[in-house]
Parts: sequence; structure tokens; C-alpha cells
Amino acid sequence: MKTVFFSMENLCVPCGCRCRHCLLSYDGSTPGAEYHRGKEIARRVAAESTVPFSYYIGFCMDTPELLDYIAFCQEIGSPGGSFLQMNGLKIRAAEETQALVRQIREAGIQQIDCTFYGLPPYHDRFAGRSGDFDFLLSILRAAQAAALPVKCSIPITEENADQMETLLPLLEGYRPDEIRFFLPHSKGRGWHLEEQRLRASTLQKLPPSVQAHMPTVRTQTEAMWIAEGAFPAPSERYLTLSLTEENVAKYENMPAAEMLRELEDLDEAFYGAIPPASELAALYGDPHGEKLYRYRDLVLLWTKRFLRDHAPSLPDFTEERGHFSVRS
Repeated sequence: MKTVFFSMENLCVPCGCRCRHCLLSYDGSTPGAEYHRGKEIARRVAAESTVPFSYYIGFCMDTPELLDYIAFCQEIGSPGGSFLQMNGLKIRAAEETQALVRQIREAGIQQIDCTFYGLPPYHDRFAGRSGDFDFLLSILRAAQAAALPVKCSIPITEENADQMETLLPLLEGYRPDEIRFFLPHSKGRGWHLEEQRLRASTLQKLPPSVQAHMPTVRTQTEAMWIAEGAFPAPSERYLTLSLTEENVAKYENMPAAEMLRELEDLDEAFYGAIPPASELAALYGDPHGEKLYRYRDLVLLWTKRFLRDHAPSLPDFTEERGHFSVRS
């Protein structure tokens, strides 16, 4: 198993939303370390790491340190120096929103992402905040005025699929750079959306204008993946270390190579307890399943079910609120 990427997260900024598919901000707490303390660890590790390294903060970007964070990401070559996710910000007046967007554009941000969950009433319920949809539209207007490219991301499910034909032209009116659907995975609160996963029969009924915005990665039904019979073993891993108030002192003086070894050991211990994908398919696969998946997300779902049934006490190294890995 080859380690190809090393990331560090510091979940030190609270989010204003409580989205139903959320990876990370389940309860409003912010477990991350103090911002500047985390940044200094990341600066050292970026210089020491022998594999590509990135650093990011969360749960959202609503922090007085935002411009400093952008500059730091540019310094170490991390994606946050050019791209920002804009959901969960405190709702602002139009003038404040315009000023914020101008600031980040001038700081070097080249693209932002706004995630929409459906039409206004549904979106606001899904995001757990009244007025969230209209606030995101104000961000789109501000980005348009600042000539800042925008990507609109939309999780598409059985529950909201019939809203897409109306939502798409509404968003297109703001001339975003890209509009792309995605299929929610089973991490975080996404585990509870499995019953709403999009089915092939539903997708086929949607107009071509909607289908054109589906993910470009290979996606097919569970039945098709199982019938194909190919369950390739992953050969690469992406490792992420999560800084917290509890562990920050431990990592302040730990060499990057030692951090990486710790994560690799955790990854090996976790996946050593999980059967290969072919066995998971035999245990949990539905040979008639019509729900749509990327291969990696289907294996993740089977892995989650195995953990639930056979290893409930095993720390879940797929969850992103803590140290985690992604294998491919």
C-alpha cells in the first residue's frame, strides 16, 4: 500500500448550518486546536514531508483569520490558497457579502463553491437554517460582480430529484462556472441518507438537461457493480491527521515522518480487520440493488455495515472528524 498524500485538518471554526448530510459538524462543537498553533505545526510539516502535503481548517471559512489562512495555504501550496467552500457562513447583509467576496478575490481565491440542496424551503430545512438559500444566492451575486468563478454543487437524492428541473435554470441565471450533482456518501450524517439514495429508474425519468449535470466519475447501480464481479483491491492511500485541543501538544514537536508512520499504522490496523471488497459484497451486496454508487462509495457502505455488525468498538478510520484515510 503506497502513501501518496498527507493532509492535516484543524476543525477550529464553527459552522452556521446543520446539514443533513454533514461529514463533520454534527453537534456545533469545534474540537480543533487554536488556529495559529495549528498553522505553525502545518508550516513545519509542509517543509519536512516527503510526500505531497496539504492543510485545511473547518468546519467553515467564517473566521477573522481567513485572509491569513489563504496566504498561508498559498505559501505551502495547499488548495485553500485558491479555492474556498462558502457554505455555513454567518448570514450577512448584501454589502458585507460583497465586501467579503471582493476581499477573498483580491487575496488570490480563484474559485468558490456553494452547495444547494434543492429549492428554497427544502434547502433551508436540509441546511437547518432559515434564509440559507437566499444568502447563498447573495454570494452568487457578489461573485458575479467580482468576476470570481463559482461552482454550484448539489447532492441529488430520491427526495429532491424532482426539484432539479426548476433549480437548474434558477442557478444558471447567476452564470456559475459549473453546476454539478453529487451522490452523498455514507460518512458522517450521510449514513442516515441511504434510504434516499438516487435510483437508476429515477435518474432515467429526469430530463436530459438534468442528467447532463450528473457526476463524470463512473457511477452505476449496486446490481451492476456486483454482476461485473470485479472488486479491485486499492493500492494507494491518502492519509489525514486531525489536530485537536487534546493532541496538539503531542504533534508540535513530532517529526513529519513519525506522524506519517502513526497514520499508516492506524490505517493498517483498521483495514486489517475489514474483509476484502469481494467478501463484503457477499455479506452485504444486493444483487438486485437499483441505487446508484461510485465503486468507492459502495465499498464504503459495505464497510460501514460490517463495522456495525462485527466490530462496533473499532475506531472508524473512514470518518473525517478525526484521523482518517481514503484508499483507492
